[in-house]
Amino acid sequence: MGRLDARYTGRDFDNAGERPDNDPSFYGIDAGYTAALNAWVRDGLKYQTERHYSTIGGVGDWDWNIGGGEARYYKNVAPYLGKALRENSGMRILVAQGYFDFATPFFGAEYSLSRTGFPQDRIDYQYYGSGHMMYVRDDDRAKLSRDIRNFIRKR
Repeated sequence: MGRLDARYTGRDFDNAGERPDNDPSFYGIDAGYTAALNAWVRDGLKYQTERHYSTIGGVGDWDWNIGGGEARYYKNVAPYLGKALRENSGMRILVAQGYFDFATPFFGAEYSLSRTGFPQDRIDYQYYGSGHMMYVRDDDRAKLSRDIRNFIRKR
């Protein structure tokens, strides 16, 4: 089952392995985006390089120690968002999430942002029938575009 989009399924080399071989959602998504980006960069922008374009992962070591603490724990940025909302009365948040997203826990945003200190009238939740990259599904890409436009116009 795909991590970025659980609508994609695949078969591992070793069904009893400790880890999956790959994410099946990459098979349906990755090639199109890689080809489009390479065409735009090389043909549209006329940028020439021999460097490899990494579509996902492997771009560097991330420092997950936000605010200190041990790296092995889940990092929660919600307190920083809550503080920013309280200190900036004009700030709003748009949360866009796909039902089939296994990369970020579905309903995690609602859980984190429904706590005390979050002005609920400035948080807009939108849902899509796809995964982590909701723009890969035509209907969701159109809905996301409308949702972003509506969010911006509300200011």
